[in-house]
Amino acid sequence: MKILSMLLSSILAASTIITVSAAKASDFSDMPDDWSTPALTAAIENDLLAGSDGLILPKDNLTRAQMATIIVRAFNASTKASLEDYSDVPSDKWYYEYMQKAVAMGVFTGDGSGLLTPEENITREQVFIVLARAFRLDDGDVSELDKFSDADSVSSWAKNYTAALVSKGFVNGSDGMLNPKNNITRAEFAQIMYNMIKTYIDDPATLKGEYEGNVIIRSSNVTITKDAKIGGILVICEGCENVVIESGARMSALIDNRRTSDIGSESGKDDENDKDKDDDIFLVVEGDTSDKDGEDNPNIGSGSDYNDDKWTKFYRP
Repeated sequence: MKILSMLLSSILAASTIITVSAAKASDFSDMPDDWSTPALTAAIENDLLAGSDGLILPKDNLTRAQMATIIVRAFNASTKASLEDYSDVPSDKWYYEYMQKAVAMGVFTGDGSGLLTPEENITREQVFIVLARAFRLDDGDVSELDKFSDADSVSSWAKNYTAALVSKGFVNGSDGMLNPKNNITRAEFAQIMYNMIKTYIDDPATLKGEYEGNVIIRSSNVTITKDAKIGGILVICEGCENVVIESGARMSALIDNRRTSDIGSESGKDDENDKDKDDDIFLVVEGDTSDKDGEDNPNIGSGSDYNDDKWTKFYRP
């Protein structure tokens, strides 16, 4: 009976994030009717947040393990990293595989002393770093933070990441403050995710017309047509096959998280001991349909109006 009780407790703990089938906002009796409602609804419908016992728990603080789970689910990540260098992630915990994937994504790196602290509450500036890393936004101008009265309280290692999110309007603060050291609630986190990701593509589709903000493709057999205009970053998730970008499609950047891809160069894989090499980033120039090695690549177009500054950043894992 004791073993069964422990098992049920573990399942309940995980159930605040993990769900078997897609839920609806109306499933939760504590669903708020305020500023956070649209964001929480989107998080529920896109399988990022789930509840427990009919509650979505919007005012509960988010833990680091829950944050890892959500970012993994948002990006449909599947590659697992070894956690042998971390002493505080037991393999029998519900979040073990999610932490493996978050580490493989490069969004969780630990505290430098062999700890990932998965069960601790995550702070706002830590959330900013995770999201900025996921979207390759690490070059923000720190002067963007001057508009906040508590800009000096942002940790030095978080300033560029935070500034990048602020500059794009993903993080707006509250009453002129960023509150970087504060914990973040589930509702607050849902709002930031809603600011950053407006569209998830979960089924085979043909994208045409305009799409607001960043778009994440989590399905195979997707075509981005020549008249598609994506207002932000286009992300192609691991495991997605047959994703075609027609000549003329526009986006601010392309992040291709597939380990093998028919878009861009096949030769720019990380050196095992150098995860930050410059060849992780490919720049596709307007009018150039060749890949990094000069070989013809018909699956990424040029177009006469690809984007305003003629360049699109192209990232590979």
